[in-house]
Amino acid sequence: MKNLLITSLCILLFSSCQNNNRYTQQSPEIDIVKELIKNYNNKTYDITLYADTSKTFYNSKGDGLSPKDVIAYHEANDANYSQRGFMDKDQEYGMVKTDDGEVWVNCWLDWKGTLKVNNKEVIIPIHLTYRFLNGKIVREVGMWDPSEIVLALQGASSEHTDKINKVVEGWNAHDISNLKSLSVENLKRSSNGTVEVNNINEYEGFMKTFVTAFPDFTVQVDDSAVSGNKIFINWTVTGTHKGEFMGNAPTGKKMKSHGFSVWTLNNDGQFLSEEAYYDNLTLYNQLGIAPPK
Repeated sequence: MKNLLITSLCILLFSSCQNNNRYTQQSPEIDIVKELIKNYNNKTYDITLYADTSKTFYNSKGDGLSPKDVIAYHEANDANYSQRGFMDKDQEYGMVKTDDGEVWVNCWLDWKGTLKVNNKEVIIPIHLTYRFLNGKIVREVGMWDPSEIVLALQGASSEHTDKINKVVEGWNAHDISNLKSLSVENLKRSSNGTVEVNNINEYEGFMKTFVTAFPDFTVQVDDSAVSGNKIFINWTVTGTHKGEFMGNAPTGKKMKSHGFSVWTLNNDGQFLSEEAYYDNLTLYNQLGIAPPK
């Protein structure tokens, strides 16, 4: 009986030791994850920490991302932020071994980013878990609630749309004041790749050229989209040639021209530039005048 009790106690102690060894907060695998987090913060991505066949799933149960896809994913998202990274405070790491012998590292982190489009700062709790095999990451799963970022981007999109509408209102009122209030002093404008405006005063002169030649000059936004700090618009302008235009006397003819503009904003939400693309030749043909040489 005594031997049986001793044997049972040994088994219990052995099992207890085994269970304790199934969880740890210090291991080579945890160090690899910490290195991965550090690399992310420094934007020095290293796919050698992953196995070639590794799959990553971020808020998804799809086909998974390859190691190269993970880097492309991060680089694409980086374009939306002036700064981003995991915060040092309250980082938690732990490694567990499952009943099947799988090795997983879990980490709980706070991620902070500042959106380029409106300088809004967001902080999001993130849970990342990594499965290891032979010292390499073979599976990565990341889960977080993206709603705060989505709402911030939607708000920025709405703000940018409002700004474009104000610019258009100014054009239709033949008044530069709206654009002046929304732009930097050295606002640039290019037409079909050629820079023709280098500051807001020159832009005002550019506007006067058109609204003087076409007193009923009107701009209509046909479609628009926002991506990061850029606003893309398809537009249509119309007017009647009743004033001098590019050295040509009034013809009384009507014109209608379609074009595309890319407006770029700085981190303070001010317009830096407009890149416009349109068919000049069609405009001059409608007026029956020769384009400038």
